Amino acid sequence: MKTFIRNISLVVGLLVASVWFSSCEEVLDVKPKGQLAEGVSTGETVDKILIAAYQGLGAHFFGNDPSFAGPSTNWIIDVMSDDAYKGGGGIGDRTDIHALETFTLDPTTIACFYKWQNNMFAIARANLAIREINALEDPLYPKSVRLGEAIFLRAHFHFDLFQNFNQIPYLFEETDPTSASNTQYTQDEIWDFIEADFEAAFNGLPAQQDEIGRINKYAAAAYLAKCALRRGNWSEVLTWVTEVKKGPFELLDEFENLATIEFENGSESVFTAQFSTANIFANHNWSNLLNVTLGPGIDNGAYANGDDFYLASQNLVNAYRTDENGLPLFDTFNEQDVTSGNFTGNLDPRVDFSFGRLGIPWKGTASYSESWVRSPDYFPGFSSKKHVVAPDDPQVHNGFPWAASGLNFNFIRYAEVLLWEAEALIESGGNLDEARALINDIRNRAMNSTYVKTLDGSQDAANYNIGLYPSAGWTQDLARKAVRFERRLELALEGHRFYDLRRWGNMATRINDYIVNERDNVPYLNDVSFEAGKHEYLPLPQREIDLGPSIYTQNPNY
Repeated sequence: MKTFIRNISLVVGLLVASVWFSSCEEVLDVKPKGQLAEGVSTGETVDKILIAAYQGLGAHFFGNDPSFAGPSTNWIIDVMSDDAYKGGGGIGDRTDIHALETFTLDPTTIACFYKWQNNMFAIARANLAIREINALEDPLYPKSVRLGEAIFLRAHFHFDLFQNFNQIPYLFEETDPTSASNTQYTQDEIWDFIEADFEAAFNGLPAQQDEIGRINKYAAAAYLAKCALRRGNWSEVLTWVTEVKKGPFELLDEFENLATIEFENGSESVFTAQFSTANIFANHNWSNLLNVTLGPGIDNGAYANGDDFYLASQNLVNAYRTDENGLPLFDTFNEQDVTSGNFTGNLDPRVDFSFGRLGIPWKGTASYSESWVRSPDYFPGFSSKKHVVAPDDPQVHNGFPWAASGLNFNFIRYAEVLLWEAEALIESGGNLDEARALINDIRNRAMNSTYVKTLDGSQDAANYNIGLYPSAGWTQDLARKAVRFERRLELALEGHRFYDLRRWGNMATRINDYIVNERDNVPYLNDVSFEAGKHEYLPLPQREIDLGPSIYTQNPNY
């Protein structure tokens, strides 16, 4: 099922010595040793080079620390939004990520370097694969398909670099990275390059691949819809979503199945990073390794020493409050805190699929309690449930890495595609009833999922009440509020919120209001503020600028 991903480790050592990249001092100071002779590969070797490019989706190149603080899942960026706290062992644990959360980051913050480095190295691998595929003369090798995969990966890594750093170089397969300036191209030109790569991938890729995990045509179409969404090109969003919907996608029946290995490559997975326990230290999802609750209440040891990073904010958990009709409280949700399982108000059931809450069972096992929270700085906890399987799952790793499994990570899942379509219809003045139906499809899945139960299974663990939006009063303004709120509820702690706030244009106001209101829960937010025109993007790493002072220009106000 995941054979081609499991073979990644066979070629990593070869490629580390042979790939050019701009994020290590060796590229300027040391000539590579044992360099791969390009253009003389066999089909088998070229495919291993491509597989190594896929490994960039795991961001595990330079040891554990860069994976933790430069993750492909972008959880460290989410702590800059109103959705998440850093978590961990207090504010002194991973001070670099604490700097992101408190907007005290600067060009020397190591998390910024790791995030840059991991993407640059992945781009280098993708470009090496492109050159080797183009040079290969083997009539039996599926050249156009594999080229589509490599070009897709290059576009993905540039997209991630772009959304985090704003001013970036674009590195084609023949670009000299030692002279590629991050101000050489305009933002629109970078977008055009990314979209051109995804469109080339779309044209070269099949609808279905022989091996699970290889990128297909629908993933490229989905990414083109995502690019159009970020640029506000609503008609293009609808065009590319139509292409995605030609594929075999539908929402899973149960929300909880999104966090189960059995359904990880199921009908909702559009673009997914593949992980495995075949070699736990090579192929596990290291990007989310820190994000496991301390969990001493679980007997088998799988969660025994989790680091408890990436916790839901109180503000996010409060957003799951609903009215008597089961609809969100857009303007008043934060007037009452949802904490323990003793909360008696109405709640969207996704709250207890997504986070730990005091007294609420954790995936059918022990109840989440104070002892599961690693630091009192983050009480009452709200550890993320989405990125781990149940502790009694036979496929969970017992011991370090804590709670490790083969659970994949969805960069794009079908629920988000439907929400893109709904947002495009709303913003373009399209069919509002069609948009309402799409949002209600997402809510209906949550409504009809099996709710979290008490440990004895006798009743629901909380007063769950979720309803569908009626047609009465469904204006464009209400529809806009609904789709934006639905993204927050459905996609919580999946790495999207910071980018959403930025593209909606209300980032500084929203985050500063959040900081003021959240200080009673997290006192370290005192004297913290978001600076418009600065904190929308990460600073370029200073060590990169030092390596190329004539080619790199720092982002504004850093």
